[in-house]
Amino acid sequence: MTEDELQKQVAAYLKVALPDGSVFHHSPNEGTRHVNFKMKLKSFGTQSGWPDLEIFCPGPIIIFIELKRAKPKGKLSFNQALLRDQFENLGLHWAMCCTLDEVVDFLSPIVRLKGGTRFINLAKNGNTGRRVR
Repeated sequence: MTEDELQKQVAAYLKVALPDGSVFHHSPNEGTRHVNFKMKLKSFGTQSGWPDLEIFCPGPIIIFIELKRAKPKGKLSFNQALLRDQFENLGLHWAMCCTLDEVVDFLSPIVRLKGGTRFINLAKNGNTGRRVR
């Protein structure tokens, strides 16, 4: 599974499984871009190494997840490791996950997820059961 496929699978799962009132976001920092556009993004506050997902749940609970492909196993960049350390020093939740199951295992002790294995299986099959309008 590619990292893009994992990102889609995790997003489909989060849409249905997070507690009511939760919000998540993916900042599209990856990919090749023209140097001028990269400079523009940096001037707007984009940070190299920012995690793939930011999750905000009632409480408030703030969670960051960096997604990596499972095989060959992805590694954190220097900037990703720095941000991980900063988030953890702030007492925020952070994890690197390579599968949807790892995401669920990480989130389960932090927030009450909905749907159990039913939503996990739906996300793995590319179907969340929700209609897109």
